[in-house]
Amino acid sequence: MSPLTSSAGPVKVLVVDDSVLMQKLMTQIINSTQGFQVIGVAGSAEEGWDAIQELRPDILTLDLELPGRHGLKLLARVLKQDPLPVLIVSAFGGPGADNTIQALELGAIDFIEKPDGSTHTLEGFMKHVAAALQRASASRRMLAAAKELAAQQRPVAAAPARPIAAPAPAAHGKVSLIAIGASTGGVPAVQTVMRDAAHLRLPIAVVQHMPAGYTAKFAARLSAATGLDVREAADGDRLRPGMAVVAPGGSKHLEIEERRGELICHLKEAPLVSGHCPSVDVMFHSVARSLGAQAIGVLLTGMGRDGADGLLAMRKAGAATLIQSGETCVVNGMPKAAFELGAAERVVPLDQIGGAIAGLLGERPQQRSA
Repeated sequence: MSPLTSSAGPVKVLVVDDSVLMQKLMTQIINSTQGFQVIGVAGSAEEGWDAIQELRPDILTLDLELPGRHGLKLLARVLKQDPLPVLIVSAFGGPGADNTIQALELGAIDFIEKPDGSTHTLEGFMKHVAAALQRASASRRMLAAAKELAAQQRPVAAAPARPIAAPAPAAHGKVSLIAIGASTGGVPAVQTVMRDAAHLRLPIAVVQHMPAGYTAKFAARLSAATGLDVREAADGDRLRPGMAVVAPGGSKHLEIEERRGELICHLKEAPLVSGHCPSVDVMFHSVARSLGAQAIGVLLTGMGRDGADGLLAMRKAGAATLIQSGETCVVNGMPKAAFELGAAERVVPLDQIGGAIAGLLGERPQQRSA
């Protein structure tokens, strides 16, 4: 039996897009992906909502630019009333990028850029749809677990992870950087952690898997949400208290170097590492080399294992290392891989990570406004 199917059959997908051409293309791609089947299409937010109630899909693909620009409204309604994995199918750049970041903040788990008509881009689009379906399928059990926790209102306490062969010192050095890595489901997760840790005024470096054209928008929205000076990293940027950088999507990795008391950002063109560029592993390894015990590493929700090896390097260098707990992840791939390596000093629910960081620094957690 395929891991993407069950005794009930293939994973059911509903396509919501006002373009008949895109409806046909998405249907063709999804039906040709093993373990998935389109059970219906809709051309407006109203039709989409009715189809969800009637067909009960496992996954929804959603174009945000529906008639009346109601794609975001449909997304918010779905995630509030009956959450299911939603993949955004978005136009590249411009308002499309802004809307996509907002959709990810609302809780969409992933996004796919629409093709621009060239053969190369269409082939890439087909591959991205198939990969995104895999991530969405993996997230279904996480959403079910989250709904169960919410229904039971059961608190989840932070827990210590298993020790590694050479445990990190119990007393960490004076922390001068928070390094955060995330992928699928990471946009709202990164925002939560940064918002809850903003009062600490520590420099922050973030690698969130995104293509070029989106990370600058992501940085701008993080800045507005956290009150920090958040920007897309540029080569040579000097990190300072109250400042955060987001690795630019594209073909360059972000490394952090300590030089005469200053933290310097370096962007280097290089092949994919752990399947990604920018790679969380590359950034974490550079922090381990440069800062050792003077850093905190945080690995959040995501598919695959990017960041696991780098987080282990940070822990062995004496850094404090935290991973997001599985039941609060959209996809518990990267944190789980880190846990299995012994890279995590603590396993913490998402909404407690900021407080855990404050505790490591001997500070009081910031109280959230009601």
